[in-house]
Amino acid sequence: MQQLFIADPFAARRPRFLANTLFLIAVMLLYPVVGGLLFLLVSGGSNEPLSLLSLDKSLLPSIRVIQAVGQIFLLALPVIVLAGWHTRHDHASFSGALGFLGIGKRVDIGTAALAVGGIFLLQPLLYTITAFQDYALWPALGSAGQEVVRQRDVMESFIRELALVRSVPEFFSVAFVFALTPAICEELLFRGYIQQNYATSMPSGAAVLLTGSIFAFFHLSAANLLPLALLGWYIGYIYAGTGNLAMPFVVHLANNMAALILLFFTDGKNSEGAIESTAVLGSPWWWLVVAGSLWLFFMVLRRFAARPSAD
Repeated sequence: MQQLFIADPFAARRPRFLANTLFLIAVMLLYPVVGGLLFLLVSGGSNEPLSLLSLDKSLLPSIRVIQAVGQIFLLALPVIVLAGWHTRHDHASFSGALGFLGIGKRVDIGTAALAVGGIFLLQPLLYTITAFQDYALWPALGSAGQEVVRQRDVMESFIRELALVRSVPEFFSVAFVFALTPAICEELLFRGYIQQNYATSMPSGAAVLLTGSIFAFFHLSAANLLPLALLGWYIGYIYAGTGNLAMPFVVHLANNMAALILLFFTDGKNSEGAIESTAVLGSPWWWLVVAGSLWLFFMVLRRFAARPSAD
């Protein structure tokens, strides 16, 4: 995939592959370590209240604050500081830093709607991948597969407790922590800084694939690794096709908000009446849905590939 937007005016100042990778490794190592230390701080130094299986409900607000603060100070802030450092010779250093990250360009509503539509068209495929893993992959891996499923179920239970909305004010706090903050901070890091910097050291398509894969590993979920990678590749493709960081931000935000809304309407519980994975994979109508959504999804990709470079 070629890079579709106008040549990056900051290409000469972007860090090369090694420096970019070392920075990313440092962030990915520090993020869980600092988060764990903050968790210990709010729990009074004891691990017991923060057990994912017996979560102390009184700690939910503190854990949400830690989640938001950790993303802001460990993901977004270092990126903004480094972007300012790379553009320190500009007369307008702050606006130069924003331009370095792909921020500040005009947002076309039609383009944004098209990008968001693509993320929803991808959902049937992602669900099919998850269903196939549950039906065939994890059972085939034996005890290792059982451990992957156990860790996924524990983490999903933990996230449901953190993200479940019980009041209107709580909705705004949850949306800020689990939808808005990750969309801003993760896109600043992965697309605005990492992908764009990688694109100066390799073809744009390779930068999209590599960054999207790292994005999936960052979330530390073996069960969701492939679905997260597909999401990361699509969001990276949108950024490579527009050069406007607002586009991946809008797509990421829409994906997160949809997950929160689904969680709200299911009351944070696993539906016992949900269709079993085996039933989904064996249903002809479901494969028609997947085929139709994928056809429309590739139409979206073609529309982005065919857009002029005026963006």
